[in-house]
Amino acid sequence: MSIVYRLVLAIAIAITVAPGLATAQQHDHGHNEEAAEKIGQYEAELDVKGNEVTLHLRDAAEKEVSAEGFKATAVVLSTDGPKTIELQPSGGNALSGKGNFTYSGKFRATVTLTGPSGVIGKGRYNFVPGE
Repeated sequence: MSIVYRLVLAIAIAITVAPGLATAQQHDHGHNEEAAEKIGQYEAELDVKGNEVTLHLRDAAEKEVSAEGFKATAVVLSTDGPKTIELQPSGGNALSGKGNFTYSGKFRATVTLTGPSGVIGKGRYNFVPGE
C-alpha cells in the first residue's frame, strides 16, 4: 500500500469512529463519579436535593436496574448527629426517601442496599452534591 492510500484510510477510519467515541464519553460523564459506589454487583449512585436522597441502580454494563424489590437505608452524617432515612422504589431505577438532616459542605452517608434475597452490601459516600 502506498503512503497516500494509508493516510486516506486512516482519516476515513478516524472520521467514522470519532463520533461514536464522543458519544461514549458524554454518557460516562452524565453520572456523578464521586457519588457512585459499587454495592455488591450494582453501581449505586446517590443524589441529594434538599432533604431528599435518591439512589440510582445500574449493572456492571451501566444499564439501569429496576428498583422494584429493592430497598435501602441511608445513615446520613448530619451536622446534628446521624439520621436514618429509608429509601423505597420511586420509579425506574430509583430508590428515594426524605429526612430531616442538615450538612455543611460534603454530604456523608453509609447506604445499606437490600434486594429480594436479603442484604446486598454497603456503600460509603462522601461528596459535594451538585458537583
